Formats: sequence, structure tokens, C-alpha cells
Amino acid sequence: MGARFLDHEARAAFKQAIEAIEDASSVEVVVAVRRRSAGYLHANLLVGAAVAFAALAVMLFSDHAFGLVAILFDPFIVGALAAAAVELLPGVKRLLTLPSVRRKHVAHAARATFVERGVHNTMDRSGMLVYISWLEQHIALVADSGIENAFTREAIEAAEREVNAAMPNGGVAVARALESYKARFGTVMPRRAEDLNELPDAIDEEPEARPS
Repeated sequence: MGARFLDHEARAAFKQAIEAIEDASSVEVVVAVRRRSAGYLHANLLVGAAVAFAALAVMLFSDHAFGLVAILFDPFIVGALAAAAVELLPGVKRLLTLPSVRRKHVAHAARATFVERGVHNTMDRSGMLVYISWLEQHIALVADSGIENAFTREAIEAAEREVNAAMPNGGVAVARALESYKARFGTVMPRRAEDLNELPDAIDEEPEARPS
């Protein structure tokens, strides 16, 4: 993951956004950051096959005479190395995957994370997961039934579009876009005196998603 997206300033901004929303409303926010939401092995296969075919063409039509053993094995070896190298190039996987497919994988992974991290376990069903997937460059919002009953589905989708629009500008921009909803959450689901902080406020991230 890009270090600048989740740098110290961005972490502080997310912490501030979570606290601001939870101070103003009964909504419990969990921010989860993942390196990717699917393997996209088709990209490895496409690149590997293309490189292998190109290597074979070069060997067949080159003025240099290659041995039969080299022609038989070398293109596959080069193709396999190229396919493996794609794992280090998330932009290639993103480029070779339709946006609709990327969004589908992010949505599926976000719903799984919502359950795995217990965001649905709040007393008032007021948990909301902000799921950020780096390879896909996409953010999914998963709201529990209490929030969906208080807001329209269109309002939640509009919020998702706003935080996604902020993503190219970095983590701070995303956090500020998220924090801008505190007044709306506070109006529809105001904080009560007996409300507890039921979910952890720290960013939930995989070890490999953390910048070095």
C-alpha cells in the first residue's frame, strides 16, 4: 500500500473522523484497510501468456539460431517469470480487470469483513464499516440495519461515492469526507448518554497493508 495514503497524518485524520462521528451520533465506525480484495490471477495468466508468445516469436524469427531445447522451454520460463512479477505490480492487475469486476470483489470482501470483525454486534445495530481496498482503489461502506433504517439506501450510496471521489487525493481527504457526515449522523441517530464505545477505533489493517 502507498505509504502516503496511510501516513501519520492520514491515521490521525481517520482517528479524528471516527471520534467526531461517534461523539455526535450513536454510529460506531470501523475503518478496515486491505491490500487487495481478490487475487486476480487472470492478470498473471494474461501477462505470462503474452510474454511467452512474444519470446517464442522472437526466437523463431530471430536471425540468431536457437536450439530446439531452448525454443521448447525458454518462452515458458520467461512467461512464468513475467506472470510472477505481476504480483509486484498492482496497477497491472487493476488495468487488466474491469471496474465492475473490481467493485464486485470489493463489495463481497467488505461484507465478509463486516461479519468477521463483528461490526454487526452493536446493541442498536449501528455499526458501519469503511472498507478500503488498495489494489482496486475502491472504498465500500457497509452499514448495519440500524443505519439502513435511519437513512435511505440512496444516501448511503451517495456517501460511498463521495469517499471514493476523495481517494485519489489520499487518506486525509478520505477521512475528511467521512467526517463531513457527522452532522447528518448526529441528526438522524443522535448520541445518547448511555451509548458505549462498542467497537475498536483503531484502523483494522493487514500486516502487509501497512507502509514500511
